[in-house]
Amino acid sequence: MFGMEMTTGKVLTTGGHATLGVLVGLQVLDSVDGVMLVVFAPEISRSLGIDTDAMGVLGAMAVVMVALAAVPLGLLGDRHRRTTIAGLATLAWAAAAGVLGVVQNFWQAVVVRIVAGVGKANEGPIQSSLLVDAYPSARRGRVLGLHRGGQPLGIIIGPLLAAAFAVLIPEENEPWRWAFAFLAVPALLLGLSALRLPEPQRGHVTTTPRGALAQLRDIRTFVLAALALGAFGMAVTTVPIYLNVLLEEQLGQDAADRGLIMSVCALGGLAGAALSGWLSDRLFKLSPKGCLYLAAAALTLLGIGFAVQAHAPDVATYVVVGVITQGMTFAGVVPLSLVVAAVTPREIRATAFALMGVCTAAIGGLGGALLTGLAKALWGEQIAITVVAPAGSVLAGLVLVASARHVLGDIARLVR
Repeated sequence: MFGMEMTTGKVLTTGGHATLGVLVGLQVLDSVDGVMLVVFAPEISRSLGIDTDAMGVLGAMAVVMVALAAVPLGLLGDRHRRTTIAGLATLAWAAAAGVLGVVQNFWQAVVVRIVAGVGKANEGPIQSSLLVDAYPSARRGRVLGLHRGGQPLGIIIGPLLAAAFAVLIPEENEPWRWAFAFLAVPALLLGLSALRLPEPQRGHVTTTPRGALAQLRDIRTFVLAALALGAFGMAVTTVPIYLNVLLEEQLGQDAADRGLIMSVCALGGLAGAALSGWLSDRLFKLSPKGCLYLAAAALTLLGIGFAVQAHAPDVATYVVVGVITQGMTFAGVVPLSLVVAAVTPREIRATAFALMGVCTAAIGGLGGALLTGLAKALWGEQIAITVVAPAGSVLAGLVLVASARHVLGDIARLVR
């Protein structure tokens, strides 16, 4: 088969270097934006005169809107030019980043972060479906791995960029405002670039939105993968926040130290995204079931790693385990994305990826917050992490193992 022997370089030439380059850039900026909000949280709180709880609400706004806007954007992406949607969404996000630098109160900031969240929501449904349609299927895993690698790269860059502005801009001039205004510039350039990207060929949607959802509901591999991501979301949305608390309370690390630790741990995510993309292509060629087993093993180890981090006796142990857990995060997500692309029709693939994100952020995130909060109230942070993180990730792994028996039949039905 033509695509099977293609090198990564030839694959990028076939699908276009610009498409992957622009979308990876958007992934990096998305991650940098979130990290800088965390790093500058104390300064933003003081500047706007809000407490820690209000700052937490502000930080959650973008995440909530990503979940709420994902499905509408996915439905639009299946019916309209996705590169245009990606470009316009990014331009909205660029405007929000710039305006955040001049807000004067909490409610202005909330509105700005809502707009930013809607702009960010194109990452799952629009960008992922663009990539799997633009590049040959035989090397799709590597492309998805490179794209996902933008997230840990942003986690590495974000604290460094925040530190640079903190050093260069006098404290009385509020460095956080300048940092977000600066972030609007590359976002603007990437948004304009996205508008010029070619739209990959695909079939025309002949079903209604309700029909598309019903069609996806009949794909057993997809349904089980969505359920697995819901369980996985319980481990990755709230647990890291509690780990940060333990990093301060148990290991005595201040905000600057925690930012540095976050950047170092993200190196594991960068390696995990790259290696899992390469490995996923090989496994999928042998048997798509292998990708599901890889995802199941990685997600299971992720939750166990979080539990180990909660009991780390020192910073060195915390960082070593953190590097591994970050690697497992992407080693699980990349092969699972490859399988979702293989079992869902091209015409409704944006909707499929949107629903995967919603299950992770909304179902897993909300459920994880409730369960972890309840466990914390009963037993404290350490035990809460020890119980919730492994439980969610092991459940996700078991569901993915169960889904492996359906994947070959679902792919065969799609081919027919």
